[in-house]
Amino acid sequence: MVHVGVHTMFNVPVMTGWCRLLSLVWVLSLSNTSWGATVPLWEVGIGVAGLDVPFYRGAEQGRRYLLPLPYLIYRGDRLKIDRSTVRGTIFSSERVVLDLSLAGGVPVPQDGAGARAGMPGLDSTLEMGPSLELRVWKGGGYREIWLHLPLRSAFSVGSSGVGHVGWVWAPSVEYSWLNSWQNGTWKTTLAAGPLYADARYHDYFYTVEAAYITATRSEYQASSGYGGSRVSVGIERRWGDVWLGLFGRYDTLQGAAFEGSPLVETNHYHAIGFAMTWLFLKSKTAAPEGRSQLEAQVR
Repeated sequence: MVHVGVHTMFNVPVMTGWCRLLSLVWVLSLSNTSWGATVPLWEVGIGVAGLDVPFYRGAEQGRRYLLPLPYLIYRGDRLKIDRSTVRGTIFSSERVVLDLSLAGGVPVPQDGAGARAGMPGLDSTLEMGPSLELRVWKGGGYREIWLHLPLRSAFSVGSSGVGHVGWVWAPSVEYSWLNSWQNGTWKTTLAAGPLYADARYHDYFYTVEAAYITATRSEYQASSGYGGSRVSVGIERRWGDVWLGLFGRYDTLQGAAFEGSPLVETNHYHAIGFAMTWLFLKSKTAAPEGRSQLEAQVR
């Protein structure tokens, strides 16, 4: 979870800068506009976002972000952009969508405290790849269940250049619905799923080479396989030109292939975030298919 794009969902380790803030919030715009109203082809705005996340999955230390948040939504036939994703749709039907998605992770500072004390820092990561999405159920009141099947190739991105660091598969099930409360319409999204990655990806975060052995940190070689599971919740509301989104995620690393790494300080952790944006410019052209505001938010 633009993850520039991303279906994160959920997804995804921790991200850097704009990417992380955009993906972890991972909630789409919602409006209390009438059911028959159409949505503009594009909308532009600006706001602020806050996020509290660990440096990497299993780290006790992390960082809090409070940054200006650009707002851009584009609702084209093939290209769709929102706060949580930049999706280039390769194929789309009522039940099946094949998207392109991105994700990423925050940099880990060099010589920081904690389990990585004395070890080199880690560059930001960027993940990209296709995501197959299947709608498995649709009920009344804009209730839906989707199965997301993203497969992403991961790269380290920093001053030293760009390098490939492995592959990640992050399947998840997402349930979203609209509900009325306090004279307004809210959208709630729940998602859950496991993470899997190859040895190269786990090695980037959890391997300890012989040169970095200490009295409390033994040598460790990470392997491929299960990387833990996560549960996420997003709540959002729009009042005219103002949008508010709240996000929370809980991760467990119990049973993960790298659980025995000395760099794993905790098997359970959470991430939380919020975003608020103000819309100041919108297209006079309606989005394709004349979709209603509420329908456009569900998918």
